[in-house]
Amino acid sequence: MEYLPTFKKAFYTARDKTGLFFRNFGHVIQGIFRLFRYNLKEILGFLLVCNGFTVVATMVWKNILLDILMKINGKTYIGPVNMRQIFLNPWSILIMLFFAVCIMLINFFEIAGLMHAFAMSRIGKNTSVVSMFLIGFRTCKKCLHPKNWLLMVFVMVLLPMAKFLPLTGTTMKLVFPGFVNQTIDYTTSLKIIYRVGYVLILSFLAVYVFAINSFVLHRKKDFFQSCKQSRQIEKGHIVETILTFVLLTALMNLVINSISSMLMVNAEEIKTLFKGDLGIFSKSEALGMNIYVVRQILKSYIAPAINNAALTVLYFRYVEERKMTATISKSIFIEKKLSLRTNIIVWSLVAAFFAGSIGYLCFKYSFLAEDVGPVLVCAHRGDNVNAPENTMPAFELAASENLEWIETDVWQTSDGVIVCNHDASIARTTGDKLYIYNTTYEELIKHEFSSSLPGNYEHVVVPTLEEVLTFAKENNMHVQVELKGDSNDIGFEENVLDVINRTGMHDNVMVISQNARRIMRVNDLDPTIKKAYCMFFAYGNLEDIEYTDNVSIEESNVTPELVHHLHEQGIEVFCWTVDLDDTVQYLVSCDVDVIGTDNPLLISSAVDRADYSGGLPRVFHIVMHVVAGMDK
Repeated sequence: MEYLPTFKKAFYTARDKTGLFFRNFGHVIQGIFRLFRYNLKEILGFLLVCNGFTVVATMVWKNILLDILMKINGKTYIGPVNMRQIFLNPWSILIMLFFAVCIMLINFFEIAGLMHAFAMSRIGKNTSVVSMFLIGFRTCKKCLHPKNWLLMVFVMVLLPMAKFLPLTGTTMKLVFPGFVNQTIDYTTSLKIIYRVGYVLILSFLAVYVFAINSFVLHRKKDFFQSCKQSRQIEKGHIVETILTFVLLTALMNLVINSISSMLMVNAEEIKTLFKGDLGIFSKSEALGMNIYVVRQILKSYIAPAINNAALTVLYFRYVEERKMTATISKSIFIEKKLSLRTNIIVWSLVAAFFAGSIGYLCFKYSFLAEDVGPVLVCAHRGDNVNAPENTMPAFELAASENLEWIETDVWQTSDGVIVCNHDASIARTTGDKLYIYNTTYEELIKHEFSSSLPGNYEHVVVPTLEEVLTFAKENNMHVQVELKGDSNDIGFEENVLDVINRTGMHDNVMVISQNARRIMRVNDLDPTIKKAYCMFFAYGNLEDIEYTDNVSIEESNVTPELVHHLHEQGIEVFCWTVDLDDTVQYLVSCDVDVIGTDNPLLISSAVDRADYSGGLPRVFHIVMHVVAGMDK
């Protein structure tokens, strides 16, 4: 009983602090609305210009950088086989650093302009879009001082990796490709390292997040001094700051997802509100297919503006609490009426930039006027959402779904049998840590797949390639056979080709691999069999890769110009692995030939509903994908 008063005291203290936090959070929301109210038109205009510039930069600058890297290294394409040589060249590193600085400046230009507008709103004064431009340029100039170079790490690495507090829609997102995420998920040590690193990054940001406000609002403070001030004002406020942004993010996602969901549910009713043709939207079978664009644009561009406003509200509140208002540079609040000449010069430069960019893009992407061809779906490791991956039940489901393509990975047992499995061992699927390359086939099939895997199947074992190909032949299916295999395997490629020929599937199989040596060896053994080099990154004249007929590209690296160029050379484009239907329309508009997926029913439905027309609808889908900055 002696602990009861202590427990009561702790309970009431927690209750009071919780109530205080929610009251303060309510004040933050009110403060955000007040900041937007004073300069709403200016903020929206500034965001429109910045985001338009971002779209152009995203579509053009990356290509310019890669073209320069290829030229200085004497290459005509970039792929996994030559990436190390190209990207580790000292000149390449210098050029990439230059482009990284340019991207950092774009980020800070937008952040500085927004923080200036919110600071002016904080004292109830108006600003202008041109003033926001000038503050952005001034802050970018300040960023170039050697003392402030660590800002690049802060803005270009820590903020994107945290994925927690995006402050600008122009931030280059550090998004790992799907196969990298899978590797992390499958490897315990990597998963632990990733999570520990993520916690450390969030902890660092929690302490130094207000360094950005201090750096922008104080003309004479460098980045280290700004970090020091952030440390000072965060004393006693770290938990509140973290919880505020967690709750704010959850609230924004709830609102944004609710709006997009309502639009999707009421798509047909929305269409009836408009008289006549809805243009781009009516060319699709459902308006809901394009609603994801609304969701992503709001998340990518409106959410960062709200985050900037929230930071401004908290920053001024914390500063005032410590009676440090006097340290804020008064120059940020000076209302200076810009001359007509300044306004004309700035807006003329903006207009010239966008006019030139539009002309260049219209010329470069004139092929988008053409309609796109049909897109097929390939069941990656079979339908492994509803059955265990790389098993006969998964391939049987794919056949029942009327798919033309399936994909499987192959290894060789110690006694020379070619079997289908993704990993080198069967530990992930059976729980038994056996490596295929040093296990006999008879021993291997004694270990059944776990019944906890999709579909709850029993008595499922690793199938042979011969079983899979025989089944595919009976069901008129094409098969992508991805060569895995151990480096010490003897006659691996020969044995795979022997199975293909023995089952009569030579003309219905495409041999693929991420290992260029494997593809080269297959090409030496049988130049007539269909092959595809499987690349997680691809750019340039891929037709110069002599040992492959087609290419298989990780979906985040697919671009319309690359696909168009390859089609002109008679090369088919396969992409992998697409498990969200959000990107299907973009890939269809890029005119890919086959989309690989773990969820063939979902992706097949999206492919059937996609818009295959050229011209304005095709341009719309591609540009909106870039604008939305899809997170994969």
